Amino acid sequence: MLVLAAAAFQYFRPLPVAAATAVVPTQARIGTAATLPWPAQGEAALFVEGLGEVGSSGSRTPVPMASTAKLMTALVVLEDHPLALNQPGPTITVTRADVNTYVAERNQNESVLPVVVGERLNEYQLLQGLLLPSASNFADLLAAWDVGSVPAFVGRMNARASALGMSATHYADVSGFSPLSVSIPSDLITLAQTAMRQPVLAQIVAQSQATLPVAGVIHNLDTLLGQGGIIGIKTGHTDQAGGCFVMAADLTIDGLSVRVYGAVMGQPNALAGAFKASTALLQGLKPALHLRPVVRANDVIARYRTAWDEVGAIVASESVTWVLLDGTAVSRQVKLDALPGMLPARTRVGTMVVGAGRNQAEVALITAAPINGPDTGWRLTRGF
Repeated sequence: MLVLAAAAFQYFRPLPVAAATAVVPTQARIGTAATLPWPAQGEAALFVEGLGEVGSSGSRTPVPMASTAKLMTALVVLEDHPLALNQPGPTITVTRADVNTYVAERNQNESVLPVVVGERLNEYQLLQGLLLPSASNFADLLAAWDVGSVPAFVGRMNARASALGMSATHYADVSGFSPLSVSIPSDLITLAQTAMRQPVLAQIVAQSQATLPVAGVIHNLDTLLGQGGIIGIKTGHTDQAGGCFVMAADLTIDGLSVRVYGAVMGQPNALAGAFKASTALLQGLKPALHLRPVVRANDVIARYRTAWDEVGAIVASESVTWVLLDGTAVSRQVKLDALPGMLPARTRVGTMVVGAGRNQAEVALITAAPINGPDTGWRLTRGF
């Protein structure tokens, strides 16, 4: 009886748990790092949605931003006075003061559009004049209409920039004509992303032209619109700022549409130089982007060996595929549970968090085969 009791005790003792060990590196680069054609002068940055900023050039020192400042003017106006698509919005009547502003800014060689006393322009039309031919007098008109004065509106612009984390940006005016209105490319990209979430703004910057009551047909200064996937968004140029361009482009990468943002500042040869630098960056970026399998279903992520020498693999339960820039580092954080003595196949026993840039996904880890447990002989003789 004692022998039988001892044998039963041995057989039914709890089985020891097993620990699995990850077999994938915590970080690995996919592909060979791309060399992008950054402009020789000024500053620039590129941002790929999902990845984040993929590179930059220049000193990241705040420099004059020219009329790219009008993006913030438009954003603040639309946030204060939202418009739905195809909605004209409130009507503003042009005053003698507005005409005087037009004349004064025209005499300073600013970009302006003609207005006359009593002319009636709705919010949508004013935004078209602001964003397409970059009318500085429309920026002043919108600012005064929105909060009562241009200085008060400039304060709103700086507050909004701070809220967006644009720490290197400062607005001294509503049009960017002042060289004291400064920024850096990465800040302008942050602004562009926020602005393009406004459907009306995205619609306007995608227009090649529009018609206004007095100015007549106006044209978008963004002559790259529709080329190389570019869908907007704002140009800028002054003698102090050089050529500036904040762009958004939809690139088709291995059959998938990917939104790219870029900004160049301080380019020689005015807008022509800004367009040349932007085109080169997009042309260099596109072939360096690929749809990459970061993890495939049934990839072996970890292995285990039990006390009775049963071995097995723990695998990924699903695939994850992202558009990545060649040379992007992919991180893997594996968390594994202790494995009981017996377990069915395809049981979840851990997780793996994979990340690349701003992409992140959590993948369940599962047993590839069952853990069957030891045979009778091992159960009865363990410990001896």
